[in-house]
Amino acid sequence: MSHSNIKLKVFLFDRKQDFTYPTDAIELIWVEDIGVPKFCELAFMYDIIEFSTSLKPFISLSLLRAHDSVIFLDPDTCLFAPLTPILDELESHDILLTPHHTKPQPRTPEESDLPMMRFGSFNLGFFAVNNRGEGLDFLNWWNERCIDHCFMESQFGLSTDQKWVTIAPCFFRTLHVCFHPGYNASAWNTFERTFSKNEAGEYLVNDEFPLIFFHFSNFDYADTGYINKRASSERGLFYPVLKELGDWYADRLKAKSELVTKVRYTYDFMTDGTFISPTLRRAYASIREELPVGHNPFDSDGPVGKFSKKNNLVGEVGGRYSYPGLRDAKKHQRKFKAVYRIMRLILRVVGPNRFYDLSKLVVYLSMYRRNRDLWKL
Repeated sequence: MSHSNIKLKVFLFDRKQDFTYPTDAIELIWVEDIGVPKFCELAFMYDIIEFSTSLKPFISLSLLRAHDSVIFLDPDTCLFAPLTPILDELESHDILLTPHHTKPQPRTPEESDLPMMRFGSFNLGFFAVNNRGEGLDFLNWWNERCIDHCFMESQFGLSTDQKWVTIAPCFFRTLHVCFHPGYNASAWNTFERTFSKNEAGEYLVNDEFPLIFFHFSNFDYADTGYINKRASSERGLFYPVLKELGDWYADRLKAKSELVTKVRYTYDFMTDGTFISPTLRRAYASIREELPVGHNPFDSDGPVGKFSKKNNLVGEVGGRYSYPGLRDAKKHQRKFKAVYRIMRLILRVVGPNRFYDLSKLVVYLSMYRRNRDLWKL
């Protein structure tokens, strides 16, 4: 089956603005135009990752008013073969999901399936749903949870939209788990999949299955070998085909990036240009229901602007925040040592049991959105 006549619908999570894009193969849709209730409040409460994932089921429901089925692909996903197998599976199943991986990880201190426990069983960079049976029931259930609780707080059992779907098989009997190794291949499942090319130049998985799509999650085109470095449970090994895929993808990203103007995410700023910090977003979530109906949280002179000043949550004009990850750990070794010295001192003062209780209390207090008493309104 050819997909040459199919237009990809691309939903843009930002304020509407004029710009040109270099292809007529896609249909651009501004997310502010699809009728999301309390849109501005969600855009303020969630950061860009949380916000964009929170509306995946809502967008799917809106598309299913006019279409028989929806196939969702993350923007960092690349197709290498037609989606025919997925369309075939939608003939007999209303809900299709793919696990992060389909075999247990080797028992190592770094892995042992621990990422699945933190981030969920299924990777929601892909899903497919029909406009029938339990498909709509699933989306409505998932949509309600994502609108209210799409936070990236793995320490509290939440991982944006993904962790919710871990429990979905308990509720929806027609949900189908896809074990095709050519679906949603990525760095985290390379330990169970090998990649090669046949004589026609087509990519194969495990020398048998066509590579349908590869998920280039957290891809860094300045370091095209990153996929190899991130390959779960096999650090230190090198896969030439993964390097080839990384180089190929990087070349195309660079070519396209030259055709599109780079802009900052406008929902990161108040109307006076001050940056909205992650702390302000979480604090806002704790007082949101106490604010006037229809308020504009981005108004620096409005109730949220006054709240941020009263609680010393005002960001810098034009500022930005960089989320730290494991790759940043080495840069902060001195800070870690200083923190450990302070913690050892506290341990000696309060004793081991109270120190253990105190550490759990600190984790609880980090959920700013549930600790209303931290903030003055």
